[in-house]
Amino acid sequence: MARLLLFLGFCMLAGLGPVRSQVLTSIPASTVDDAKSFWGAVMEEFYGPYSKRSKCWIGKAGAERLCMRPHLLSSVMVGGEVTQFAAMSGHAIQPDGSHAECHGCAGKLGLVVLRAAGNRLALVARNSLSEDIGSWGMAPPEEAFRVVRLGKDNYGWLIESGFTGQGYTQGGVSVFGVLGDKVVDLGFIDTYSDNEGTCGDGLGTCYRHSYEIVSDADSGSARFADLVARKLESSDPDATASFTIPFSNDELKYLPPEALSAQLGG
Repeated sequence: MARLLLFLGFCMLAGLGPVRSQVLTSIPASTVDDAKSFWGAVMEEFYGPYSKRSKCWIGKAGAERLCMRPHLLSSVMVGGEVTQFAAMSGHAIQPDGSHAECHGCAGKLGLVVLRAAGNRLALVARNSLSEDIGSWGMAPPEEAFRVVRLGKDNYGWLIESGFTGQGYTQGGVSVFGVLGDKVVDLGFIDTYSDNEGTCGDGLGTCYRHSYEIVSDADSGSARFADLVARKLESSDPDATASFTIPFSNDELKYLPPEALSAQLGG
């Protein structure tokens, strides 16, 4: 009985249980045909009014005040319906009104999924609207974002980010997907490493390893299919060509194999 209840709970979270009633927004469905109108309506719906002085939409998440802007919109067909995957980025406003821009200061990320319901857009799912991501007080750039098929009638975001410190660079991909009415963090996958700032000239052997993350959703009917880390380049001639990254129904996350971490370790 306990296993049955756990399975049913997962099905509800993953959107496999009874369909929930839609939450209508005030955003006209017709705005999807005009980017300026769409973004203006979306930003006001989820954050607040536009500030000409700050050149961003001012909102609040918990105790934080946010300065947010449109980042990237992707329209995909999900289950036969056109669905909008909207990403918004910005930063937390400091008590003195400034923008923290240190190396370790994260930017803010809002992710929402919208779909037409009559003459308005319905909210399918959203995250906290203030997810910490990136560095120097900014989210990763637009080109670091991809909306991909994660499984049957299921799409999500792959977002690349990286960090350099003391001559070492590490990078990876954050996976965000829809569970029920929420956009959630489905895990981080390391994909890149090098020591090019601290090697050579007697400082040790240089290395570089780079993998890309691709979806294996076409291989089956699972709602969350395996992801694949596919080698792009490596200073190790014996580096593994690809790694399978399975989704854990118990942890509701993608779990990279230890062998991938070991490969990227130099």
